[in-house]
Amino acid sequence: MNTEPNTKKVKEERKRGTRGGPYIYVVEGNELVHISEYSIKTLPGKFEDEVVYEVPMENVSGKVLYCFDFSRSGGEFLRKCRIEDFEDSIPKKYEYYELLEKQIHEIRNLTFRIKDPTLTSLILEFNQLFIPMINEIKEHERKQNFECSFMGHQARLANAIENPELYYFTFMSLPQDESRIKSLMVTRKWIYQLWVLKLVCESLQVSKFLYHRYQEKPYWWIEQGSEASTCVGETPFGDMTFWLEFQPSKGAHMMGMFVSRRVPIRPDVIIVKGRFERTKNFIDSGNVIDVLIECKEDLFIKWKNEINLQILPYLRNFKPNLFVLASLQPVPGSAKEYLKNQGIKIVDNLRPNSASVGLLHDLISKEICKDI
Repeated sequence: MNTEPNTKKVKEERKRGTRGGPYIYVVEGNELVHISEYSIKTLPGKFEDEVVYEVPMENVSGKVLYCFDFSRSGGEFLRKCRIEDFEDSIPKKYEYYELLEKQIHEIRNLTFRIKDPTLTSLILEFNQLFIPMINEIKEHERKQNFECSFMGHQARLANAIENPELYYFTFMSLPQDESRIKSLMVTRKWIYQLWVLKLVCESLQVSKFLYHRYQEKPYWWIEQGSEASTCVGETPFGDMTFWLEFQPSKGAHMMGMFVSRRVPIRPDVIIVKGRFERTKNFIDSGNVIDVLIECKEDLFIKWKNEINLQILPYLRNFKPNLFVLASLQPVPGSAKEYLKNQGIKIVDNLRPNSASVGLLHDLISKEICKDI
């Protein structure tokens, strides 16, 4: 008598993060449960980045399956199907195959099953702190009549800024909690930098942002490793140029023309007087960096080793007139004193509606106004 279960093979593409997929989830109540939890065997796929799950039909028969799929450019799609629709390890038919954003109303009451409590805490913190930052960034964008332009590999950051609900269903579609955490941490870092940049622009009373070449309206150019400045603003103190993750030489995250050796670091926020479209224009001018801000959105214990490996090398090699360390979390008194003795200003507990926002405003405006 044959006791082998009736199974279906289900294929996923891994190693491309949210530029791969499909990642397949089964609806259980109000939870999205990854297909691997129903599998009795995991097999290699035809290609190195494929994995095939052998799933007993009785485990998922009749249940709704959602397939989260991504284009190579990061576009996000959603398929709805059943295990009965799979042939040759992929769904041959489905109820729909649409842009995720168009069908998000159908899944918004669902949550992904989480095993790692760290991820649960990070999502809670994201909702409490980072979504208010996003709202402030969007309001600043509206008031100042500019657009955030997300270039390169910034699809998830664009999701988070434009539609946090959509963002949740993109990064959380990754099957492993570890991968979800890594993706979320990258997005948190960029959001914090953008929010600090927004605070800086308010400190300097930017009246409007200037057009970059060939653009129909002002924008913030947001791209890791770009030679282009993030934005140029008109202020009462003259034009100011701003960079996120300032990089003097394209193609390598190093201090390039500032030092003779390779240093794998980028300052988070750079502010200089004058109008510069590219980093080379600024370097060729021979001007100094007026303000350098290093942003830390994580707990102090996570980045304390970077004081000597990253922060102090910034100070020595970029030689800004003002160096500010902006931290979302508290910084211990001993570390504050050490950094203060090195000439670095600390603004910790910097979060929406905190007293530290005013402290940052005062530091920036005082530095820029001191020679005027």
